[in-house]
Amino acid sequence: MDNNILESLLDLEEDFYKEGYDLGSADGAEAGYTEGSVFAVEKGFEKFLELGRLYGKALVWAQRLASANGTTAPTSEFPSHATDEEGDISLGPSACKGLMSFPHSSRVVKNLDTLLELADPASLPMQNTEEAVTDVDERLKGAIIKAKLIQRALGEREDTSDIHPDARGAQVSGDGTGSIEDISSLNIRH
Repeated sequence: MDNNILESLLDLEEDFYKEGYDLGSADGAEAGYTEGSVFAVEKGFEKFLELGRLYGKALVWAQRLASANGTTAPTSEFPSHATDEEGDISLGPSACKGLMSFPHSSRVVKNLDTLLELADPASLPMQNTEEAVTDVDERLKGAIIKAKLIQRALGEREDTSDIHPDARGAQVSGDGTGSIEDISSLNIRH
């Protein structure tokens, strides 16, 4: 009889270890699922925000291009008024007329059409599947590349992206061309 009491005492540490491990695994699985869901929503929001920003830029470029050619862009994509209820300026075709227009280029038009196609919010998949996530990632990468090509072709300064937070605080000086001959950021020593 004394033998059974001692054996249960020797197994006590192992029993507590197993019980703690099982409780930790259950709590970890629940916390991991919750944290993973929050992380997924945050990353999805960042990607769709960036796609929306790129789509907005593409709409403005399309209107500027249409203004340069003396035509009008499809008005179904733009609001019909230039001010909202509070009197703030919204970006409709009339607001784009004040922006500098640029010369017609078939390369810019082709890249702009591709950018509009890639970043179109109506055609983005909203499912939570591997294929849909991969499609959004590929479209985002393609849209970023097309936007950079258009910016360079138009001579505009590249802006920082919400996807790359380390580039947000970077100050851009000079004429924005990134040329090695751009010395405007150098201090004169006397």
